[in-house]
Amino acid sequence: MKRTTKFAVSALIMIGVLALGLLFLNNHLENKIRQSIEDNLKKASGSFEKVDVKLLDRRAEVVNPSFRIDGKTLKVDAILLDDIHLWDYISKKDIIIGELKISNPVIKVYNFKNKEKDSSSEKSKSPKFENKVLIKNVNINGGSFQIFEKDSSEHRLFTKIRDVKLQQVRINSETLKETVPFNYDLILLNADSIFYDLNEQHKLAAGNFVIDNNKVLIQKLQIIPKFSKTGHQETINVEKDRYNLKIDSLSMDSFNWSMQNDTLKIQNSLTEIYGAYFDIYRDKLQPDDTSIKPLYSEMIRKMPILLQLDSINVNRSYIRYEENIHADRESGVVDFSNLNAQIKNITNIGLDRKDFPKTVLTATANFMKKAPIKVRLEFDISNVNDRFHITGNMGRIAAEQMNKFMKPAMNLQAEGEILDMYFNFYGNDIKASGDMKLEYNNFKVEVLRKDGTRKNKVISALANLIVKNNTLNKKANYKEISFTRDRTKSFWNYLWNLLKNGALKSFL
Repeated sequence: MKRTTKFAVSALIMIGVLALGLLFLNNHLENKIRQSIEDNLKKASGSFEKVDVKLLDRRAEVVNPSFRIDGKTLKVDAILLDDIHLWDYISKKDIIIGELKISNPVIKVYNFKNKEKDSSSEKSKSPKFENKVLIKNVNINGGSFQIFEKDSSEHRLFTKIRDVKLQQVRINSETLKETVPFNYDLILLNADSIFYDLNEQHKLAAGNFVIDNNKVLIQKLQIIPKFSKTGHQETINVEKDRYNLKIDSLSMDSFNWSMQNDTLKIQNSLTEIYGAYFDIYRDKLQPDDTSIKPLYSEMIRKMPILLQLDSINVNRSYIRYEENIHADRESGVVDFSNLNAQIKNITNIGLDRKDFPKTVLTATANFMKKAPIKVRLEFDISNVNDRFHITGNMGRIAAEQMNKFMKPAMNLQAEGEILDMYFNFYGNDIKASGDMKLEYNNFKVEVLRKDGTRKNKVISALANLIVKNNTLNKKANYKEISFTRDRTKSFWNYLWNLLKNGALKSFL
């Protein structure tokens, strides 16, 4: 046989052997990678229909995987692993993947005891997770996230997922011990149709929810009453407000969250709220709620989460408060339109530090759509006595506007106008004092009979004899005011009583 022929035959044999070797190696590695994926899925309490590995394409697919751990379930149409780094796995057993695609995940969390055996009971018997996982890009399309608390037929929370993108996702034995079992560098989340069952009387909803790394945008955020005003009263046995809140948009510029000793920690620099409409209804015919009402400083100090919101701006908003006092007459109403507010330093982190910041709220609005009003409230969340300072002033308003609340609430009807009011109060959880100045013009009071429609002429005449009915009270003096708080009432009831006492001192 000629030398060239021998060489050609030898080359063909070598190529054949190499091809067989590569085929064997390919099958061996495919089987090994498939087995590794299957083993790790089982370690994560997962089940699946099949795992398909294509080594030459450096791709793997898990069909119909599902997981169940600690009352949480995850079902997915398919998980696709693309651009698998083979050498890292062969040499170090590390799993590095260029892209992970997840289609239509359905995540369900059951926060109630289930009679079915939970795989979490066998969690301690599962082999230790020893691999290090790095996924450079994660893309999730479609799906939903659901929470159940009473039973598996009624949602506490439901949200429809449009898409989620994550970058540099890292998983190891340490991250798996955390509440969120992975770390990441960047995130983009887009969801809609959010529903959350707040309580027996209210639900929360949002039309659109976007997280773009550290920026958050929520549109059409609502707290929706489940019942009419009459129906609401049938669900309560003590006074409890009915809320109807609509917010056009809420945004956060540097949102960050983490877990600190099993406590959720939320931080953000600037929060913007636009176009809030807040309608509050209270039926005073119900028995009083005699529970202690903490002031805002105590409420924030004792929150079950750690919170740090540096600045909150409320823009172009409206608040309406309606109070039903008598069954046989219309409700009393007060409102604040064109409301703009700024709140600084809402935090309960580092309460024992010497430079703990004071919380400051400043707000402007039109009272009863007429009188300009400005308020400044300052308090120290770290102060256990809940000391506060509130000051404000209100411009001209006709008695006709005030009668919308005075007539049904106080059985009074007034004439004339308030020209200017200024107040300045210091207080704590127990008592407040300060001063108030009230200027008015030709102010007259009519005391109504019990039916609220007819004038009680005798008492009205006596009342107007007592009222300092100067044509123009230009030199109204500051009046010293004090009031001991009923701790079963809210902060705004506290302020209302201070203002009411100041008004009575000014008129009499």
